Amino acid sequence: MRLARTTALIILAVSLHGCRAAPAPPEVLKAEAQERDLRGAGASIFAGPEHEGYVRSLKEARRGFDRESLKLGWLRDYSQIRRDFQSVLEAGALLERAVSSSKSRRSQALAEVAATVGGKLSTLDGITVSLTVRGRAREDLTRASVLLAEAERLIERERFEEASSKLAAADGLISSAERAVVVFMGRYLDPDQVRTWRRLAEETIAESKRNRITVLIVSKLEKKLWVYRNGTLDRTYSIGLGFNGLADKRHSGDNATPEGRYAIIRKLPVSQYHKALLINYPNEEDRRAFAREKMKGTIPKSVGIGGQIEIHGGGRDSLTRGCVSLDNGDMDDLFARVPVGTPVTIVGTTEAENPVIKAIRKE
Repeated sequence: MRLARTTALIILAVSLHGCRAAPAPPEVLKAEAQERDLRGAGASIFAGPEHEGYVRSLKEARRGFDRESLKLGWLRDYSQIRRDFQSVLEAGALLERAVSSSKSRRSQALAEVAATVGGKLSTLDGITVSLTVRGRAREDLTRASVLLAEAERLIERERFEEASSKLAAADGLISSAERAVVVFMGRYLDPDQVRTWRRLAEETIAESKRNRITVLIVSKLEKKLWVYRNGTLDRTYSIGLGFNGLADKRHSGDNATPEGRYAIIRKLPVSQYHKALLINYPNEEDRRAFAREKMKGTIPKSVGIGGQIEIHGGGRDSLTRGCVSLDNGDMDDLFARVPVGTPVTIVGTTEAENPVIKAIRKE
């Protein structure tokens, strides 16, 4: 009786041991960790077809493991299961390399796009700063700069779809700014207009030579003031203009710098901006143009033609509103060189291939 009871206890113990879950082979645990890593790395996004194959193989290996685990302990054989999961691990390693390669290609491609967008932004930023452009174009470029910086950070964080969207938005803003600059610079891109300006400058130089006098030529785009004496270049000064200085002055308050042939009518040894040379804007041609625009209604009836246009000191970055500004040292030198009555010709540019114009055309 005692022997039978002991035998029964042994059989029960063996049976319970056979039903107890065995620890999973290490390959199974490694495959689970690998799957988590691949999911976190975005394998389904960056290597979709390969990832689908990997998932199918992993599911099949798991089903095999589950089937084997249901057997009694002394009947289980994980040899094939370990081989199946080893194959899964090898496929996962290949998949990891494919994901890494895909990310590298995507990162490089977006980095190239970012570099292109950044180059366009830098060029247009330099152009608008040199032209003292304000308004929508500058706003668009500022917003594009922010988007570009955000896109570059997203590329580093491998958030490529978001980065691509940011780059597309930045490029759109840059294109908008480019169109605005082309409209703003329309006259400077017109060969006929440039030839007219060049002719005015050449006629002024010829007058200097013919009458053996000193004349001044201001080129707004080049931001230069040239002094010709007896038809020969005598001095060159760098100048500054107001934010709308490249436009041709039409009326009071437009902050534009006038274009045409003028003369110095007064020398001011003391002024708000160090020293100043007052020119005779508006001249008769300006008054006729103003009257025509008034008749057309393109200038409000309440707006006047303006005046008090000077060549003055105060620095090239002074807040001039239609005048031409020089550094004080240059203004002292110029002031001493020119008498009242000196002809002053102001043009947009004399060079059809000015670097700024070439850069705009290239863009």
